[in-house]
Amino acid sequence: MTDAETIPADSIAVIDSSVLFAMGGPDNEKYIVLERFVTQKNITVTVPEHVAEELGDSPTAYGYQRDRLRAAQEAGWLKPTAIDFSVSGVPAVVDRTRKRMATLSADDVTEDEIEKTDTILAGVAYQYATGVAEHVTIFVSDTLAETAIRDVLSATTVGDRAVIVEGRAFIDDRVTESWS
Repeated sequence: MTDAETIPADSIAVIDSSVLFAMGGPDNEKYIVLERFVTQKNITVTVPEHVAEELGDSPTAYGYQRDRLRAAQEAGWLKPTAIDFSVSGVPAVVDRTRKRMATLSADDVTEDEIEKTDTILAGVAYQYATGVAEHVTIFVSDTLAETAIRDVLSATTVGDRAVIVEGRAFIDDRVTESWS
């Protein structure tokens, strides 16, 4: 569990499709509490293009997934972003994250089966932390990805400016707080 106070105002967050999917649409209380949290703290939430495609922002995807993504974008708190492999260090972070995930899951999956979007999250977070952001939060709901991203970013120069958060639990905690 991550205390909401550890995520500073006026920062950037990178969000995974699993978290976007779990929060539901604009009428869902999970969506509402996440939207309230990020807007009150003026957090720019970004969704990498690879992640948006995974969620359904493509011509052949399910409409309800596209609608959820677009509702957050139209509300102004979710912005698409692209990974820039020309930024020094980004390719290495993506590669090390993939390798770390493969090591952590050696008994379950091969390196070729690692979800590419999880490695992109680490790369985008690094890209922001070495550029425009003083602090980056990564919302992810895959324990393996969470561990790998934390390990890799902690070993770089941005480790002290990045926090990896289990997104579903974070949202559930905000819902519980809203009922308190």
